[in-house]
Amino acid sequence: MDSDEFDNDIADEDFITALDQVSSSMNGQGNTKALHAVVSQPSNRPNSAAVAALELEDLPSDAFSSPEPQSRSNVSVAAPAGPAPRTGFNRTSSGNWRQTTLFGGSLSSDGPRPSQPAATRVFRADLPREEPTHHEVDTEAMQTWVYPTNLGAIRNYQFSIVKNSLFNNTLVALPTGLGKTFIAATVMLNFYRWTKKAKLVFVAPTKPLVAQQVDACYNIAGIPRSETTLLTGDIPPALRVDEWESRRVFFMTPQTLLNDISHGYADPKSIALLVIDEAHRAVGEYAYAKVTKLIRRFSKSFRVLALTATPGSKIETVQEVIDNLGISHCEIRTEDSIDIRQYVHQRNIEQVVLDPSDEMVLVSELFTKALKPMTDKLSSQNIWFGRSPMAITAYGLMQSQREWFASRGRHANQGVQHMMRAVFSVLTSIAHSIKLLNFHGIKPFYDNLVDLRSEQEGRGEKGSKYKRQLIQDSNFQEMMDKISKWLRTEGFVGHPKLTALADTVLNHFMDQSDNSATRVIVFSEYRDSAEDIVRMLNKHQPLIKASVFVGQADGKRGEGMKQAQQIEAINRFKKGDFNVLVATSIGEEGLDIGQVDLIVCYDSSASPIRMLQRMGRTGRKRAGNIVLLLMRGKEEDQFAKSKDNYEKMQTLICEGSRFNFRFDLSTRIVPRGVVPEVDKRHVDIPVENTQDQSLPEPKKRRAPAGKKKPPKKFHMPDGVETGFQSVASMLKIGGRAKQQHNKRNPELGDLATVPELSKVLLDEEELKELNRAYRNLPAPRTAEAAQTSI
Repeated sequence: MDSDEFDNDIADEDFITALDQVSSSMNGQGNTKALHAVVSQPSNRPNSAAVAALELEDLPSDAFSSPEPQSRSNVSVAAPAGPAPRTGFNRTSSGNWRQTTLFGGSLSSDGPRPSQPAATRVFRADLPREEPTHHEVDTEAMQTWVYPTNLGAIRNYQFSIVKNSLFNNTLVALPTGLGKTFIAATVMLNFYRWTKKAKLVFVAPTKPLVAQQVDACYNIAGIPRSETTLLTGDIPPALRVDEWESRRVFFMTPQTLLNDISHGYADPKSIALLVIDEAHRAVGEYAYAKVTKLIRRFSKSFRVLALTATPGSKIETVQEVIDNLGISHCEIRTEDSIDIRQYVHQRNIEQVVLDPSDEMVLVSELFTKALKPMTDKLSSQNIWFGRSPMAITAYGLMQSQREWFASRGRHANQGVQHMMRAVFSVLTSIAHSIKLLNFHGIKPFYDNLVDLRSEQEGRGEKGSKYKRQLIQDSNFQEMMDKISKWLRTEGFVGHPKLTALADTVLNHFMDQSDNSATRVIVFSEYRDSAEDIVRMLNKHQPLIKASVFVGQADGKRGEGMKQAQQIEAINRFKKGDFNVLVATSIGEEGLDIGQVDLIVCYDSSASPIRMLQRMGRTGRKRAGNIVLLLMRGKEEDQFAKSKDNYEKMQTLICEGSRFNFRFDLSTRIVPRGVVPEVDKRHVDIPVENTQDQSLPEPKKRRAPAGKKKPPKKFHMPDGVETGFQSVASMLKIGGRAKQQHNKRNPELGDLATVPELSKVLLDEEELKELNRAYRNLPAPRTAEAAQTSI
């Protein structure tokens, strides 16, 4: 078949559909009859439908689950006599026509973006079918999949995402507050029903996020509490082994799961579902990527459900997430998506642009003079560090250092190289202090320099030469003395952001009719700055009651918060014990607090992921407000860049054409002959789930006397030879090599036995008969004899 004929065949249906659309749009005008007349012309060549019917004649009627095509009553399906030109109709658009340029390019559209990337999967008939799952499944339960209606009305986007996630490794990107927790709980419920002994694992980076999913599985999906457990690194190994043997649903951090699999406490082949929250972290050497690859070494029959609000800030980052998690399908919604508009509450974003205070200008001038001896050394080597020493950054210094040593510094003598390394090292350590002064306040800047001075004085003459010169500089000492006096002055404010923050929070509470029903979250990147904000806001008690929310690591001037303390702080915040939560990056991801009506971003981030995570803490249950405190210049530009990056990445992900999905790593798991039907019903919650509201952590019971730590197990993939193997046995050389007998093929067991040789050979009488019939043939007549006879 030539190419023209092939194109004409597959264009028939498109051509007819296009004529239908044209006829309906012309409202019954006379041109419609002429168009239908052209389509109805007879053809001497069979159309594509007839050819396909002949080719599929031998297949059973129920070979495909697709519905029968509807017959066209007013249009004949005959193909035109000549080859019909392709008129730009896109075969893969499934009826959604697109306008193109004269050369076939796509036109940009100002309308809403598609909800998810177009399907690009290519089905290969020449590849073998995937092996059936090794998990023991309940075929009767697999006839249906349950969609809980406990929360009331069904949201179409949640229903669609759950349905696709049951059969594909899916990356779900939803704006915060639209029910990713419900989607995960529903998928976990169905895999719990479908499998008999398989393990279901939910992993999240922090314990508070894990606690939210536990609540959803208990009170929405109805998974029995007795089948669940929450494992952390604090649980003794012997107890963790018992939990892996007796439970089916596990909630943990990825580090704990990686540790349990590595030590043999958990069997990776028993895991049928892995749900990953905040999946944008699955890059580089983070535990998400490691644990998924480790499980895949032992088993390919497990489902992955990845949840996030923002998959990544760059194309390469999103592709890395897809590769590491084996994603074959992406479900993405933005705030512009049609099916979620009714569930997205309005968020009013206000930018407050501020200028440095007089005190900040004075401190900057003194510190610039103190840094001048070191910056002059950079200038002497033609190293550009920015317009002013107060604009240097740690990343910029490392970049300049790398470039200098790769070019001019390569040929410099060792004395100059040693001097430049020392100068770069000191300036890099001071760059953080400069950032604190510019964007956070004078007090965090002062505390950081006090630590620097104390560290240098403790080392004495062994410390850095250039740090000692900086501390002994008269401008540096004058600056530190002035700041010390300011901090002892009552009512001193170290940054204009603090004043703007106090005014914003006070106005918010004063405008509310019921102060007990509203909450405020303030985000600050650094702990020192967060503690300074809490001290300033608590001066306005009892109207404002603020508390800090930080990570587990201890700082130089304060202790961190353990995971139990973090959960307690969130619960107290929900109850109203305090109404302002000042959080570092630990509070940016996943916190579900419906009463938050105001978000204040004390600093800006160039990362679109962190920006969106912060904004997602409000507007969940009702309309919310977001206030961005920005310093004029660099910080203002960073926010604009972050916003542009987010919109660009969302557009690229929706298109889906820039990413390679891993269909080879996504197995069906559900047997091919089973097509589950949806069962929308109210899920009954077990009584045990309502009696105990605490987390399902195993009780730390004392181990029996004499019981030791369980031995490490080495889980192996199928077909691996275990035990000690000598080189000779592997190479099959030497007399001591073990003779490996080939296993007998069971298909050859019914063959007849080989008969004896005497029974196979011909006897004397049979041999004579053979010679008489086949060997003693009459000789052919010669040409002369033939002529004589004629």
